[in-house]
Amino acid sequence: MNGVHTDDRVSVGQPLRPDNAWRRIHGCDRQGAKCPARHRFPRPPAGQVPINERKPRNPRFTLDCPFSAAGSPPRRPDHDFPSLCCGYTKEATATVPEKWVSVIIPVYNAVDYLDECLESVVHQTIGIDRIEVVVVNDGSTDGSAELLDSWAVRHPEIRVLHQANSGAPGGPRNRAIDVATGEFLFFADPDDYLGTEAFERMVGAARRDDSDVVLGRIRGVGRSAAAGPFRQNVARGDIYSTKAVWSLTAHKLFRRSLVAEHGLRFAEGVRLAEEQIFIVPAYFAARAISVVADYDCYYLMKREGFAHLTQQGPDPEHFYAGIRKVLQTVVENTEPGPRRNSLLLRWGQVEILGKFGRSFPRWPADQQKAYVRLAAELLEDFIPEEVLAPLSPLDQTRGQLLRRGQLDELIALARFEQSDWADITEMAWLPDNLRFTATLRTRLRATSRPGKLEHHFVLQRVGDGHEVVVPTTDPGGVEPALTFRTVFDVRHLGTEVRRPGAWKMLLRLSYGEQFEDFPVRFPGTKLPAGAAGRRRLRSGLRPMLVWLSRDPESRAELIVTNWRGLAGMVRRKVRNRLSR
Repeated sequence: MNGVHTDDRVSVGQPLRPDNAWRRIHGCDRQGAKCPARHRFPRPPAGQVPINERKPRNPRFTLDCPFSAAGSPPRRPDHDFPSLCCGYTKEATATVPEKWVSVIIPVYNAVDYLDECLESVVHQTIGIDRIEVVVVNDGSTDGSAELLDSWAVRHPEIRVLHQANSGAPGGPRNRAIDVATGEFLFFADPDDYLGTEAFERMVGAARRDDSDVVLGRIRGVGRSAAAGPFRQNVARGDIYSTKAVWSLTAHKLFRRSLVAEHGLRFAEGVRLAEEQIFIVPAYFAARAISVVADYDCYYLMKREGFAHLTQQGPDPEHFYAGIRKVLQTVVENTEPGPRRNSLLLRWGQVEILGKFGRSFPRWPADQQKAYVRLAAELLEDFIPEEVLAPLSPLDQTRGQLLRRGQLDELIALARFEQSDWADITEMAWLPDNLRFTATLRTRLRATSRPGKLEHHFVLQRVGDGHEVVVPTTDPGGVEPALTFRTVFDVRHLGTEVRRPGAWKMLLRLSYGEQFEDFPVRFPGTKLPAGAAGRRRLRSGLRPMLVWLSRDPESRAELIVTNWRGLAGMVRRKVRNRLSR
C-alpha cells in the first residue's frame, strides 16, 4: 500500500493512500478514475497504450497535476489546471524546474506595505514551495531592509538582495532576472498585492495555451488601470487581438526562456515607462499571448504619502529617448497600414498628447519647452495624422498645435480643460424612496463624433475606488453645454456595502478605450429641496441608511451607513434627548 498507484486508468507518480483518503483527495473510486481537474481516464481499449505509459503531448507540458502530489490535497476542486493533469508521466517531471514562478520585487522605502505584498505571494493557491521570491532592496532607508531580512528568515523561498540606490526600478528588476530560476517571471511592486489564485490561473493559462506572456486582470484601487485588454479571456492571442499595448505595466507573467532568448531587460535610471523597452519586444517575440480576464490577479494601489516612482514626473530627455526606442521596435515589427496604426495610437494618445493635459500649465517653463520639442519630433517621425483620427476633436487639435510647436496655445488649451464641470440642475428622491433622479449639465471638454461618445453616471466609493456604473439618457442641449439624465436605484448598492462610507458622484465620458470623469457638484449653498432627507434600505438582513450630501467643495456624495452606523446614530439621539 506504500507503492505507486498502477491502475492503468490513472497517471503514474501518485503514491498509494488508504482507499477512503485516495477517494477523497484524488477522486479515484477504483471503478472509473478521474484527475482532480475532472478529466476522466477510462480504461483504454485492447491494444491502446495505457495513459500512464503515454508521453506528454508537448515537451513543455511536463508537470503532474500540482494538487495530486502526496500531502497536497486540492484547495479548489474546480482548479484551472486541466492541461497539467492529462497524459503526463513520472519520468517527464524530472526535466521541470523546481520553481514555477520567480516573483521579482524592487523595493525602495516601502516598509508600510511590504507585509501585505509578501503575504499575498506566500498564500498563493499553488503553494509557496513552487514559488521563489527575489526581492532587491534598492537602498531603502525606512526599515524595509530589516523587514525583508526577517521575511527571508521565516521563508527560505524569499531571497533578498541589497544594493545602493539606483533611482529607478529597472536596475533592481534586471539584477533579479539574472538570478531567477523559475519557469516563469512575474514582476510586482512592493505597494501592490496579488489575488490568491493569480498564479494558479496565469500559470494554468500559459501551460494550457503554450503562451509566453500572460496578462492577468489588473484592478486599480484608488487609481486607474487598463481595462481594454481585459474585456474577455484570450487563449492564444497576439499583440493585435489582445490589445496588449494598452497595458504596458510590468505586472505580467513571462516565460523565462523567452526573456533569456531575446535578452530582454528593463531600462535603467528612468523613472517612468522603463517597462516598455522590456514589454513591447516581449509582446512581439511571444509565440502566443494569453489574457485572464475573469479574475483580479493584481491589485494596483494608490498609497497616500508613498513616493511611488511611476507617480513622479520623468525627465523629458530620458523619457522620450525610451519612447523613441519603443516606437522604433513597433515600426520594425509591423507593416504600414491599419494594424500598425492601431498600435501607434496608444503612444500618440498616452505618451505624447497625454503629457499636455490639465497639469501642463503648472510645469516649469524649461520643462514645457523640452516636452513640446521632443514630442513634436516623435509625432513627425512615427505618428501620421491618420493615426490620431479616432481621437476626440480636442486631442486632434492638441496634436496639430504640437506639430507646429505652438506652446502658448497648448497651455491655453490645457487651462480650458481645467474648467470642466458637471453641475446637478435637478435631483430628487422618487416616491418609492429607493430611487433618485439626477439631471446633470456639463460643458464637454470636446464633443466626439456621433456614436463615439458614451456617458455613464458613476458612484465611486471613497477609499478603495470601487465603482457602480449606471447608464444615462442621451444628451440633450447644444454645445458647449449638454444635459444628461439618470435614475439611480440605491438597491444597486445592497451587495456592494460592507461598511459605512461615502460614494463620490461622477459623470464619465468615454472615447473608445479612454475615459474622463467629471466631478458632479451641487451649485449654490444648499441641496435641492427634493434631495434632502434620509432613506432606509435593506441589504439581505442588513438594515442601512442612505442620504445625499455635499463635501466642503460642493461635490455631490451619497452617504451609506450599515447597522453599526445606525446603532451609533440611535445612541447619539438617545443621549441628546436624555441630556435635555
